[in-house]
Amino acid sequence: MANSQQILEIKLDARNRLLKSERRGVTIQIRKDGFTLRAYLPSKSNPESNQTIQQRVPINLKADIKNLDEAERLAKRLSDEKIGGSFKWENWQKKEEEEVIELKPASKKVGDILKRYEKYFWSQEGKDKTNESNQQYWYQIQLYINKLEKHQIFNTENIFELGNTFPKASKKKADFAKYCLLVGKFAEISNLKKLGEWATATQQAYNLELKKRARPRLTDEEYLEIVRALRDDVQNVRTRSDKSFLPAQRQWGWALAAQFVFGARTSEVWSIKPFEEDGEIFAEILTVEKNKKPTEWRIALALKQEWARELNILEVNKIFSIDHATEYDAKVLKKVNNTYTKWFAGKCHAGFEPYDLRHAYGYRTANMNINTDTASKFMGHSEAIHSSTYKKAYDKSDALKTAKLLRQQQQQQQ
Repeated sequence: MANSQQILEIKLDARNRLLKSERRGVTIQIRKDGFTLRAYLPSKSNPESNQTIQQRVPINLKADIKNLDEAERLAKRLSDEKIGGSFKWENWQKKEEEEVIELKPASKKVGDILKRYEKYFWSQEGKDKTNESNQQYWYQIQLYINKLEKHQIFNTENIFELGNTFPKASKKKADFAKYCLLVGKFAEISNLKKLGEWATATQQAYNLELKKRARPRLTDEEYLEIVRALRDDVQNVRTRSDKSFLPAQRQWGWALAAQFVFGARTSEVWSIKPFEEDGEIFAEILTVEKNKKPTEWRIALALKQEWARELNILEVNKIFSIDHATEYDAKVLKKVNNTYTKWFAGKCHAGFEPYDLRHAYGYRTANMNINTDTASKFMGHSEAIHSSTYKKAYDKSDALKTAKLLRQQQQQQQ
């Protein structure tokens, strides 16, 4: 039988789900032994600022079932003030001054903090438990926080002690620091500034290491030579117990060529539908952005038509196919992509991966002076991402290519 605390938490969860469904942007939480509201609000020190940050608002109510109605009323009042632009801190801060409830300090143990954070995590707007990307994000937080012992106190000393056992400048250390800071802010642990500085330094060290490991960019002609050699490659898989959805004889070459010609993400390759219209080769591609369920199809142009024809792109040979957005399954695609990239790694020793062919397409759009709006639509991302990724890395060799193309265009016009 559930105890009174469990019943309170169940009822509170129901109220928060109702607030969430009404898009109130306010959550009722239990902090220590009292109710508090949490929402994105203007800074206390700079209330005129347009920037909002997530903050708590005390409401002087003991965490009790009989006070739930009043807590909900105050949550809706806060929401109305936010939406109507009438919110003022002075109208709520007096609650803090009048607070007379003797509240028990919340447990600072890792296990208890993680339980509280889990409730908060799923109460946030947009955090739907049926969403696979949300589930994966929560799994990562839980995975790294649980590396600390559950009975340990969640403080900077214990975080640093464990964090510094990870390899220097490693992704594991960077992720551990990132998630500890995330939960540390929620738990309002002491020395939060020190934790933030450590997390930032750890992330910077990891980013610096990534730059050192960055693969060199090949020229389009070098990529083409490799893709051309592998276009019709056949992979024979010898196995007695292969029950996978992939055929024993696999041809990955078309997928590699299509990724090079159309600049698709690796998970998008299996949806590519090339076609010819008015003498030009295009492709219809299902846009698969990170952490988003694909629903939109885009049109991409083969920037180098002669390559599309040489690689016989119109003759489709896919061992796996996605014809409708509803057929997209991230788990299945992960297995297919892993097999595809392993095949490529075994065939090519030029120090690049299939995804680099997408980047080659992006740099090609800059070299060909295709405007950012059009180029970003071809690639299925925003203009800002396109500019920061490809214009930012535009170097001397790219400038020379652009100059040559401009000269060719001018000669053709004469």
